[in-house]
Amino acid sequence: MSTIERSVTVDLPVRTVYNQWTQFEQYPKFMTHVEAVEQLDDTHLHWTAKVLGARREWIAEITEQIPDQRIAWRAQEGNKHDGTHGGVVTFHRLDDDHTQVMLQLDMAPSGVSERVAAGAGVMEARAKKDLKAFKTFVEKRGGETGAWRGDVDPGATPHLKGSPLSVTDRTVANTGAYEEWTKEALYARAAELDVHGRGRMTKAELIDALRSAST
Repeated sequence: MSTIERSVTVDLPVRTVYNQWTQFEQYPKFMTHVEAVEQLDDTHLHWTAKVLGARREWIAEITEQIPDQRIAWRAQEGNKHDGTHGGVVTFHRLDDDHTQVMLQLDMAPSGVSERVAAGAGVMEARAKKDLKAFKTFVEKRGGETGAWRGDVDPGATPHLKGSPLSVTDRTVANTGAYEEWTKEALYARAAELDVHGRGRMTKAELIDALRSAST
């Protein structure tokens, strides 16, 4: 596993910069390779993006979040992610109107093309481009589009109720319990079963698709 580190200075207060970073569903507006980000709950995000020309979907879990200071995340196991296993972004107040954003990505390329791209600096160039695009987006607006200022404790981040990662005695045949699962858990199960179009499904549609796939 390798690490990429990039930074950018944003000409806005640290609170504004942090607040905008937490608006994950806005990312497709300035990250050209990201098609969609859906916030499933306070700590789970469903990503859809183009990775070296291939469309990928995965779940990322926020493992730590401290307002105006840092956000850390990791890709959940079993997901074909974008080549990064996880990362952390930190926010540093330079003065009242300037903030340094530092991004660290832990690389875990999952295929030959991704390993070649990582070696050629493609992933590092993308990180640099994404930070620059974020800077341009938030500075042009002059303020954040929204904010989520909750804390996530790295020592107490639970798996969601009904998540396949936290349930050991639930079998595929036990489909009657799907209504009790969170949407994140349903999506993770749909990914395991390779359900087509799962990223655009509602919770009810995911349940129907899972029952069909399990029969």
